[in-house]
Amino acid sequence: MEKYIKIPTSDWFEINGVLNWKEESNKLIIFVHGLTWSMNEAHYYCAKEYFIKKWYNVFRFNLYTDGEKTRKLKNTTIANHWEDTEIVLAYFSQNFPEIYLVWHSLAWPSIVKVKNFPKNLEKIVFWDPAFDTSISALKCREDWDRLIRSWSGKDVEIFSWMYEEFLENKHLQNLWNLKYFKSNLYIIFADWDKHKYNKPQTDAMWIESYVIEWANHWFTQEWKYEELFDKTLEFIER
Repeated sequence: MEKYIKIPTSDWFEINGVLNWKEESNKLIIFVHGLTWSMNEAHYYCAKEYFIKKWYNVFRFNLYTDGEKTRKLKNTTIANHWEDTEIVLAYFSQNFPEIYLVWHSLAWPSIVKVKNFPKNLEKIVFWDPAFDTSISALKCREDWDRLIRSWSGKDVEIFSWMYEEFLENKHLQNLWNLKYFKSNLYIIFADWDKHKYNKPQTDAMWIESYVIEWANHWFTQEWKYEELFDKTLEFIER
C-alpha cells in the first residue's frame, strides 16, 4: 500500500514524502537523499520495491521541492536537512517500534548534527557518504563547484553558503558524535577514489564497511542495486 504524507515543520514548511507499507510489519526504513536530488531517484524507488517484499515499511521524503509549502533548494541549508530529518523521525517513532535510517551522499554531514534520535532507531546505514579527509579546503571547494555543475546543472553560487557548512562537517572524525550508534553504523562505499582514503580510517575506528566493486556514486551499474540492497538488509537483520 502507498500513502502520500505531509509533515509540518516548526517554521511553517511542509515535508512531503511517500510511505509504502505492509500491514503485518512494524519495521520502518527511512531514506534520506543527497544534495540536488529527490526521493524519486532510481536507487530509492528500487529500494522501496525490494524492502517491501522483505516485509519492511519504507518512507522516502524530499528535503526540498518546487511545491508551494515546501523548502526550496536555493534556500536550504544542511542545518535544515538534519532538523527536518529529526521531525520525520519523531513523526514515525510513535507508530513503528523499529526504525532504520539510510542516508546517501551529502546526507552524511547532516546526521552528525542530529540531536534527538528516537530510542527505537535501531541502525544507521550510509550509502557512499560525502565525507572526505583526503583533500585540502581549496581542493574541496574546487571539487564542490565542479560536482554541482556536472551533477545538477545548477549555478554553484547558490550553494556557496551551504559549502561552509559542508566544510565544517565533512570530516570523518564527526563520527564520534555518533558514538552511541557506533556498533550500529554501517557504511557501503562505491568503488571510486574517495573510499581508498576513507575506508582505512573507518576500519581503524571499528566501524564496519563494505565496498561495492565497480560501482559509481549512485550504484547504477548492472546488478549493483541488488548488491547494495542485499548488504543493507544483511546488516539491518543481524
